[in-house]
Formats: sequence, structure tokens, C-alpha cells
Amino acid sequence: MPQPLTRHLAMFVPAVAAAFVVFDTGPARAQARDVDLDRFDGRWFEIARNPNDMQKDCRRAQIDLTPQSRPHRYGLLVTCTRRADGEVETLRANARVIDTTTNAKFRFTLTGLLSFGGLAGQNYWVWDHAPDYSWAIMGLPDKSGWWIWNRSQSPSEATRRQLLARADALGFDTANPVHTGR
Repeated sequence: MPQPLTRHLAMFVPAVAAAFVVFDTGPARAQARDVDLDRFDGRWFEIARNPNDMQKDCRRAQIDLTPQSRPHRYGLLVTCTRRADGEVETLRANARVIDTTTNAKFRFTLTGLLSFGGLAGQNYWVWDHAPDYSWAIMGLPDKSGWWIWNRSQSPSEATRRQLLARADALGFDTANPVHTGR
């Protein structure tokens, strides 16, 4: 049975919404700069996000970001494991860098029948990232949604706390985080 469009959009949001966090919780800058796309691509695991209805059943999200043949274009494969029954759902999307000065702003659009000619999409910004690209904090431009991505599926609790503190310092509402990937 086809999933509602909103559910599919919500599934790829965590994949897109990885703004990189530095463990420094000092004054937050507005947005990451100079994102090295060669280091940003690859496999990510969502470890925390803000509560949202579209992902409420997702207990584990894996995001694979793969460069395409055209510059600043990426394929996205988001795999979500649901809480209740363990069913795995996948979503494919395209990502395009929309600010090539910083490489920190992306536009994600669904592929296939749900693409609506590229109209079904969302902008995501990389708000911060580790110097070694071991983690990233992604968020919507208005900060109403955020996701913390990590290269490790199961980072330490200390790392999780530090990344949540960094997201909070960036101005995201981290009062009720949803922890995933545990």
C-alpha cells in the first residue's frame, strides 16, 4: 500500500537534516561554512532529532548520500526501521547543493511517482559538523526541524549529550529529543 507523501517526506528529512556539530558549545554561528562535499558524502546514521509526526515510528534511520555524475548533485537513500514491527522502509531522493559558496545548503526532492516534477522537496542546511566529518547537525532553514547524524550507529552517551548541547547552542529546541539508533 503506498505511503502518504508526508510520511515519505518525513523519512528523508533526517537524512537531509544533518548539521554538523562541534563539541564546543560556545556562541553558535549561523551556519556551517566550507563543507567539503567529498567528506560529507557516504553513510550516516541519525542518532537524534526533534519530535515530528512523520517519523514517529522510525527507531533507526540510515542515510546514504552518493555523488551523481552532475556536479553538486547527490542521490539519497534513506532506510527507516519502524518501532512496532521492525519493518524496513526505504525512500529515494535527489539532493542538490543550492549554495555552492558554502556547500551547506541542499534542496532534497523525492524521486519516482512522488517527485511531482521536483516540486515535492525541502531545503536543508548543514548547521555544523565535526572537523573530521564524524558528525553533522542538519536542520531546516527556520530551525523548526533538526537531525543529528553520526558516522557511528551507536556513539557513546557522552557524545550524544555533547551533540545535543551543540544543537541547543545553535538555537534548536532540544528540550524533548527523540533518540534513535540505540
